[in-house]
Amino acid sequence: MTFIADPKTLEIREKEITKYLWYCGQAPEGESLRLINKCVDEVKRVMSAKACYSRFPVEVYPDGETVKLPYGEVKSGVFSRHIAGCSEVWIFAATIGAGFDRLIRRKRHVSMSETAVLQATGAAAVEAVCDALFDKLEKEATAEGKYLRLRFSPGYGNLSLDNQKGIFDILTPAKYTGITLMDSMIMAPEKSVTAIIGISDTPGRKTYETDK
Repeated sequence: MTFIADPKTLEIREKEITKYLWYCGQAPEGESLRLINKCVDEVKRVMSAKACYSRFPVEVYPDGETVKLPYGEVKSGVFSRHIAGCSEVWIFAATIGAGFDRLIRRKRHVSMSETAVLQATGAAAVEAVCDALFDKLEKEATAEGKYLRLRFSPGYGNLSLDNQKGIFDILTPAKYTGITLMDSMIMAPEKSVTAIIGISDTPGRKTYETDK
């Protein structure tokens, strides 16, 4: 399935942008705030917010670290505990498109400070796309009497980045969103995300676990 978000309706949060800029909890003001607002407008103008997603069965093994996903078995204690109790998952790939990459290439020759803010804004923008998709899926889950776990991406905790290959095999994101995967497991366009969302009959934790 394909999800397309209207950039005008996406909330690219200032707090998310400042987190990537290491503002340490301080609210931007003056010229910094003006630059952030300018970058939000520019990113919304060039972005193409898309995602592809599908629902699959999942099996969490009792060893506490092995999970059977549609593309094979993976070992990750953190991920296993995160989706314990789930019998299904949503797997998705999302992006803000190649227009952002072209914008960054142009700006690098003009202003490094603006480029840095644009990078942070792009990261916040793809988070907004993921949040919008999550909200849609959560409404569907609620209608079924089910609950969603927080999304979990390859590279987080001890879930290997190699899982990108399996996700691309089953979703074929290039066909639906234009996202491609390099041998280094880095995706293009630059601001793209893959993630797994557990579906369960009971509520899950609202925070992430980071230990192994």
